Amino acid sequence: MAQYMTDNEITDLIETLSCIYEDYLDLGIDPTSVASVMLAVAVKQLQKALDKDEFDAIMKDLAEQQFKSWDELNQEDEDFIKQEINKKRILH
Repeated sequence: MAQYMTDNEITDLIETLSCIYEDYLDLGIDPTSVASVMLAVAVKQLQKALDKDEFDAIMKDLAEQQFKSWDELNQEDEDFIKQEINKKRILH
């Protein structure tokens, strides 16, 4: 059975993905293209890992949310994200 990520593992993954994103920007690749590919991969993995109802619920949440930059998250936002992770609605 898969394990859920720790806070440190989540932070490490965010930093890794941010570095990959920045590396492609340094190559002159369009930022929207890079982000779109990362999002497409994430969505496809969610679709493979979740049943239809779970996937649809996550996609609805994504469509309805306005996202802040990770750097702009306050403690309340971080606590909310951790609660959602703990509800096991998001697979890591």
